[in-house]
Amino acid sequence: MATDRPSRIAFVSTYLPRHCGIATFTHDLRTAMDQAAPDMRTLICAIDNEGLDYDGQADFVIGQHTMADYPAVAESIAHAGVDAVVIEHEYGIFGGPDGDWINLFAQRLSELGVPYLVTLHTVLSHPSPGQASALGRLCRGADAIAVFTPAARAMITSTGMATADRIFIVPHGAPTALREDWDREHVPGPRRGTSVAGEVRPEVAELLDQSGQSRIVSTFGLISPGKGLEVAIEAVADLAEEHPDLVYVIAGATHPEVAKQHGEDYRDRLTGLVADLGVQDRVRFLDFFLTDDEIAALLAATEVFLTPYHSTEQISSGALTFAVAAGCPVVSTSYRYAQDLLRTGAGNIVEPGDSAAFAEGLRGLLADPERLHAAQAAAHSVGATLGWPSVARQFAGVVRDMTAERARRRGLGGLGSTARPARLGRHADAVFT
Repeated sequence: MATDRPSRIAFVSTYLPRHCGIATFTHDLRTAMDQAAPDMRTLICAIDNEGLDYDGQADFVIGQHTMADYPAVAESIAHAGVDAVVIEHEYGIFGGPDGDWINLFAQRLSELGVPYLVTLHTVLSHPSPGQASALGRLCRGADAIAVFTPAARAMITSTGMATADRIFIVPHGAPTALREDWDREHVPGPRRGTSVAGEVRPEVAELLDQSGQSRIVSTFGLISPGKGLEVAIEAVADLAEEHPDLVYVIAGATHPEVAKQHGEDYRDRLTGLVADLGVQDRVRFLDFFLTDDEIAALLAATEVFLTPYHSTEQISSGALTFAVAAGCPVVSTSYRYAQDLLRTGAGNIVEPGDSAAFAEGLRGLLADPERLHAAQAAAHSVGATLGWPSVARQFAGVVRDMTAERARRRGLGGLGSTARPARLGRHADAVFT
């Protein structure tokens, strides 16, 4: 690794303006690392499926469904003097069966002597044979693997895809704007009357203004059937009489891939359900992709955040991370990431698909100020560790150690897996204890 210039670190991921959780994650991490790690220069290799204009933000582009791009761009990255590559992994963002073409890219990097790290955004307890094969190959060739939670690390080691000494826990980050103007001593409830830096669109400002004295619960993120929003809508309807000031805000555009295949069918079903239940005045939609400032404004007004997701397998959630970082108590279905992030008492966890149980979980917070305050305090405590500057410093440390270990082994005349620095693992684990 060169010492007379900043090391060059390339992120391989979807990237803005593509509307995708991983694209937002990579943009935020890259931005934070540019501030937190001046010894590194970050580059972007965008996985593109729409012919997007990246406005100079992407240094390399791989056509998601163009097989030849994967090894060819790996060669371009190596020839550009990149010292290490970070692959943001999710099965659906890469081409080939189960996203297997990313292995063509990774194999060519390895042949050219460029180490790579894999960040796992999905870890399945029972992957299909194709999924296990594709991810197993990618992990076996990686110098290091980053996961968000202890549960994800345990799952990866149990499958034999990687040994624990190569797996690092670095939490999912959140914008610092979510915690601005936070008063540690404030009473239970949303941070009404606080200012949020930045601008919000009139639709957001108007909705929050109209809901001024209401008790707002909310969900934000890309809309898809897996989000289980019908469960939360039914729960809000169940609570309508006992909490006449309750308003549920659902914010976010339909997921682009869902829109391509099914249009707005799911959103139409949700609005139909709202009408059938007679809660049009209780459920409000913001039908677009929110900016960080708009998310901050929404969460500042939110009393309880809801994630009624159907899948129990989900191992990360940017939306849940943002809500906890903002100090919001949560009612969530029992998926893996929620179990880890909420284990210190930041909310109530219920089984998926059960609107009555979800309503009871929400009732338990809304009807008990002391319990609500305790959940809010727990969320605030966990959220204090999740700001992007802190996460970026941890992640930069993993990359530095990975590349230093690769250089050390090369100096000894051999290549091998990097050793896991225990100090980073202990620091990250503290988020979940």
